[in-house]
Amino acid sequence: MRWRWWDASDRAPVPADLYPCALTGTQKAPLHCARATTVLASPHGHPPPLYKMLRDPPVHVNASFGLMGAVGVAVNIVLFVVDIVSDALLAYVLWRQAVDATDEAASEEAMTWFIITLCIIVIPMVILNLFSLLWYYQNKLCLGDYCVLHKMSRGQATVRVILHLLLLGPLIRYLDIMRYGLKMQREVREVEMGEHGAVMRRTPKGEVHAVLQMVISRDTAMLDMMHSFLQDAPQLVFQIFLLYRSPEIITGTDTNNTFTIAVQVWKVLVGVMAISWSLVSYQDELRRSVPNKEQLSCGGTTTCLFWRSGMVASRVIAIATFASIIPPEEENNHSVFFPRMTSDGRVFIPFALIAGIVLFVHWVIMTVWIHAQNTTFCSNDEGSRRPVLELLYNGVMGIVHIFCYINLKDTPSRKRMTFFYTISFAENTTMIAVWYVEMRQAYQLWFLVTMVFSVEALWMIGLCSLIGYYAFLHPDHNRIVSGRNQASWRE
Repeated sequence: MRWRWWDASDRAPVPADLYPCALTGTQKAPLHCARATTVLASPHGHPPPLYKMLRDPPVHVNASFGLMGAVGVAVNIVLFVVDIVSDALLAYVLWRQAVDATDEAASEEAMTWFIITLCIIVIPMVILNLFSLLWYYQNKLCLGDYCVLHKMSRGQATVRVILHLLLLGPLIRYLDIMRYGLKMQREVREVEMGEHGAVMRRTPKGEVHAVLQMVISRDTAMLDMMHSFLQDAPQLVFQIFLLYRSPEIITGTDTNNTFTIAVQVWKVLVGVMAISWSLVSYQDELRRSVPNKEQLSCGGTTTCLFWRSGMVASRVIAIATFASIIPPEEENNHSVFFPRMTSDGRVFIPFALIAGIVLFVHWVIMTVWIHAQNTTFCSNDEGSRRPVLELLYNGVMGIVHIFCYINLKDTPSRKRMTFFYTISFAENTTMIAVWYVEMRQAYQLWFLVTMVFSVEALWMIGLCSLIGYYAFLHPDHNRIVSGRNQASWRE
């Protein structure tokens, strides 16, 4: 049998056939696919009670795709293309720098930077496209006839596989979001509701498109965030580190590598924007997947971008600046990642290695802290945790928390935010202070002061934007101010 439930206005019963993701008497989505079936799952990873599902309509019923949705997809496409072009251009200019170097040691060092940059570009893209293909397949297991691939011809599915093999999977996902969003909006008809008159309802085909659009949007937002922290964040740190490796860049005496420098700076700016946008998009998609959650306004989105951009930029500059410290007596040594013996018998530990140790300790602390919050992202049918998968998930989130904060519990987050940003501020300030002391003889005072000021000012811009967002622009800010709120899920 099929369940029937009343629509949101309690005017008339609506057949479950209009809402394909509603539970039937004989099927239930597997819980291990909660990521792909958020329309069926609660924020904690397990399904809501049956009475709740009979009372409330599925989340996708309120899904819409208007001008702002189309603009968001267009921005994602532009950022993806710009990111790919800037990656290719960055790899090329570093390779040319290695080939054109006249000194053998300098050529070897430049080739090392090129190989590291290429690895940071290619390896995350391979991982990302593998996950994307896997999630397409998981959607088949979770949604059955309502999965994305099931609604495509064999030729369309083949095209998607080929594009993933070419590492262009995210691009086709953006086009799918646009495609299903437009189809969803077109499949709207006037339905007579008896004495209550006519109302506008999506057709069964429109409801299918709404499910597909919501599932693929959620998956794509998560993939974008993975891309940001697997590729963009490490690339930001590494390119800023490389800029510091050439002191003549700071003094303005290097006129041979102007184009290379411009490409590196451009890549840093694009990376900060991509990370910030992915975080805001992920936050917005999560709100869409939870019933009765209002969407971010334009002002809220803009403020969140300032919040994320300020915090991320301050963090990566502090890390890269600290890692770039090279004492004067070590300037001619091209090994910057491994300990070595100095001429006077001392063991010298490069600051790049120290920075790596600091970040590893930070990751361990964040992973333990997240695990202690008893997250239930990977839960079984009874709602209990799957220890191994949950620990793996917490480890991945620990990597994200090296650079920024994400709320993982549907509870007030003020104390957790205070804890995280206090640690981050202390680390940033300590790292930039150590750099100032160690390098005060290598750089002019104006540059030293500028970099210290930039790290602290960007962090304050992010903090002020964070406070402004929660005080005035958060969709639930009235409940936040009154103290009766439950913090927005995973913001």
